[in-house]
Amino acid sequence: MTSPVSPIADRVRDFLCRLPLERQAGRQLPRLADGSVVGDWFGCELSSVFQPIVEPSSGGVVGHEALLRCLGSGQRDLSPWVLFSANADDDRLVALDRLARTVHALNFIASAGDDGLLFLNVHGRLLAAVAGDHGAAFRKVVDALGFAPERIVIEAPVVASRQADLLSFVLRNYRHNGFRVAVNIESVAQWQALSGSVPTDFIKIGASVLAAEDDGPAALERLRTRAGSARVIVTRVEEKPAVAWPSGALAQGHAYGAPVARPAMRPGLCVAGAG
Repeated sequence: MTSPVSPIADRVRDFLCRLPLERQAGRQLPRLADGSVVGDWFGCELSSVFQPIVEPSSGGVVGHEALLRCLGSGQRDLSPWVLFSANADDDRLVALDRLARTVHALNFIASAGDDGLLFLNVHGRLLAAVAGDHGAAFRKVVDALGFAPERIVIEAPVVASRQADLLSFVLRNYRHNGFRVAVNIESVAQWQALSGSVPTDFIKIGASVLAAEDDGPAALERLRTRAGSARVIVTRVEEKPAVAWPSGALAQGHAYGAPVARPAMRPGLCVAGAG
């Protein structure tokens, strides 16, 4: 029996089938033969991998964080950070960041169906580079794809947590445009300083940061207690903890799943050469 196809999948499928199967001048979103989408940034190929965020006790997947992979000229891997650093002009940086998020959204929607939340990073420089309404332009992209914005979590980088006023302004903008938001913090104490002014749905903290605290499990419990309605996500978890984490805390890291490409839509859904 064939599973029903959701309206979102229909809309994305139709969009994907109009994309070129090879690079074309002025077209930044080629479609590969396997159905996945890549971004073309001045000869660099941008693609997506996704790492699960899970409930440690049950293993249930709450969402996935999209991570960027870059292939430079000459078919060599390129660090995303090198690529972003090479774009010193703010306008180019904004365009690159939005292209990367669009690639992630397309690949997630086309492959995932009804599969939880999508966590998308924004570059630290973007927070100050965009003077207007953060999230308004990307909301138009999401709406065009028919994807619910509340299923997207915009994730601020750790450096942004050192600028409470700017972080608060940016996250309120993204929330105003219908997205959920997440912050990355460098310590439990840092969140205590931010909690009175910074709105968030998720708080992310590294496993190594917690391990450096006097009592890692107790530090996680303190953070969860101070998180209010936000959920805590422990990142870069390389080994599953020997003791149970506080109720509600989530985990992300190789212990619970490596970043991988998600299966693309079946190529047969598009007529060969459509575009």
